[in-house]
Amino acid sequence: MLMVEPLFGIPFTEVSKAISNLESTINIQVLKFIQFFNTIGIFWLPGILFVVLLYKNPINYLKLNKQLNSQYLLLVVFLLFSFLPLLNLVGTLNAEMHLPEWLSGVEDWMRNSEDKASEITKAFLRMDGPADLLFNILLIGILPAIGEELIFRGIIQQTINKGKSNYHIGIWVSAILFSAMHFQFYGFLPRLFLGALFGYLFVWSRNLWVPIFAHFLNNTFALLAVYYLGIDVVEKQVDRLGATNETYWFAIVGGIIFIGILIYSRRLLERESVN
Repeated sequence: MLMVEPLFGIPFTEVSKAISNLESTINIQVLKFIQFFNTIGIFWLPGILFVVLLYKNPINYLKLNKQLNSQYLLLVVFLLFSFLPLLNLVGTLNAEMHLPEWLSGVEDWMRNSEDKASEITKAFLRMDGPADLLFNILLIGILPAIGEELIFRGIIQQTINKGKSNYHIGIWVSAILFSAMHFQFYGFLPRLFLGALFGYLFVWSRNLWVPIFAHFLNNTFALLAVYYLGIDVVEKQVDRLGATNETYWFAIVGGIIFIGILIYSRRLLERESVN
């Protein structure tokens, strides 16, 4: 935040006020600048320090010593795209959730938090050209994919599962924390299931690059869809695919295909990880 004034001309004392007004392009640039360092400071640095200080061979511990092959990449692509309609359906049901009347105050707070998060997301997704797209791919695609998978799958999931034969515990606890960390309550369930998928891919492949790629692809696909189709088309068509009366069959067919690919993925990844 101290670097904002010399770079953007906004005094330190005015930074918080500036980034609350997302109508200004310069304020969005400041918010992205701060978000860049937030991601580094909250995920990258703590994760790297943790494994460097506690493990003799951090790369091996994090299972970053294997390469991604073309089969892994294709599996992840097919898994995510077949899962998309079902996630849209779950997300719609989650968004329609209502708390009991006596928790109306909590629900109002959750709705306001969700609206604020949505406003920030839309501000981030305003892209006027290739330069904005490339920076967003770095900010929203690459940095969170590596940093969040390092923390949630590489460290938290492995730490919880250490010495346990039931690896499902670490997967779902880390997925819950992963979803809760975003503070978007009406998108909690789809993000929970995505986090669990990343966790299973990590366990089966014993290769952290697999969930990192899946995370990167999920975020970057959303960016590319907004950039080329526009946010209105994405919200009204892409994000609704599988979640409306006319498109429920996409969720059903996609879910069946997803389960089939998931079973095949487990067998392939476990077999390859042993070799």
